[in-house]
Amino acid sequence: MMDHNILKKSLRIAAVLSFFLFCAFAFSGCGHYSNREAAEWFQENVVDEGIMVSKEYTDRENSSGDAERVWTAHLKDLPEVEFELISHRTVSLFVTYDMETTYHLEMGRFYLENYMDSSPSALSGLETGTDVSEEHLTVSGIYDTASEIDTICREMGNLEDYIAAQEYPCQITYALAYREPLTFDAAEEPFTMRYTCVSEDGGASDPDILNAGTLADTLQNRARNAFAGYAAAYRLETDQFTEDQLDAAAGQYGSLRFSITRPDGTELCYPELILAYYDSMSFGCLYEVLVREGTFQVSGTPEEFTFTAANGSVCSFSYSYRVPGNSSDETSGGMPRLGSFYYLSGETKVILTDAPLIDSERFSALTGLTFDTLDH
Repeated sequence: MMDHNILKKSLRIAAVLSFFLFCAFAFSGCGHYSNREAAEWFQENVVDEGIMVSKEYTDRENSSGDAERVWTAHLKDLPEVEFELISHRTVSLFVTYDMETTYHLEMGRFYLENYMDSSPSALSGLETGTDVSEEHLTVSGIYDTASEIDTICREMGNLEDYIAAQEYPCQITYALAYREPLTFDAAEEPFTMRYTCVSEDGGASDPDILNAGTLADTLQNRARNAFAGYAAAYRLETDQFTEDQLDAAAGQYGSLRFSITRPDGTELCYPELILAYYDSMSFGCLYEVLVREGTFQVSGTPEEFTFTAANGSVCSFSYSYRVPGNSSDETSGGMPRLGSFYYLSGETKVILTDAPLIDSERFSALTGLTFDTLDH
């Protein structure tokens, strides 16, 4: 006769297996969406309009290696704009099926082409592309001075107003950023990695949420705040802002404010200064701390300066100190390998990262001080 404990253990195992089998069945559904189900999903989740979907589909594999079933489709009353309905199969713990569509991307291209036909110079200096998921059209711009922000946002706002006036909705992502000539290499650095990059999704279906001027105003405010935050963090372009604006930016990025602890245990904060990231201080911020401390031999500007470190060595920092990257090398993400910033300790180059930053450990070694965010 089977031992009672063994029987209980077998029953528990059977129950667990049954649960996992139930979950696998529940989550996997019956397989890919049919064209009728794809059309219903589109009308319920994207646009509630009549839609024509191809009877035949194409099987393909996406960049992640997952199987997709793809139909071509168009709105019943707009046959000239074709898009895809994609039944997407994902295998993790269970097999799941989801839907995607290129509707917004293709409609965005259609609207943009018509807009540019009527106003060829309306988006002068801006670039178009697709977002990371390749589901939306993106319109992006780079500015060199704060005064250019208004022009870029006005152009984007005019396009959004045009799209909002069309019969069928469409979502477009708008983005802009400062060129950052001293802190990043414009030829190498992806647009979205810029410190000052801000974006906003247009095409809200509710006119009360997105009306004329709202998107442009939102982008303007966010871009100005980001640019002021950049100036406060890197201590560059500060002449484009008043002291009140820089102080306001430091307040807005309050989570990046930090305290300095001296060797004698004294702790203090310079509230007008902020870190570039939670664990990293820019070259310019280092300069400002050294000057405010008043115990270091410092000469130069936030952009380029020399000081005597705690160990007695003469160190030189400059936003121009950079070792170029090798464009033939790629990172694990497939991007070109970026160059590295460095500083000089005597005649020795001390290589840092692809941004002009020093972390708390290096800061302590250089100055004998420590820093930490105020909300640590």
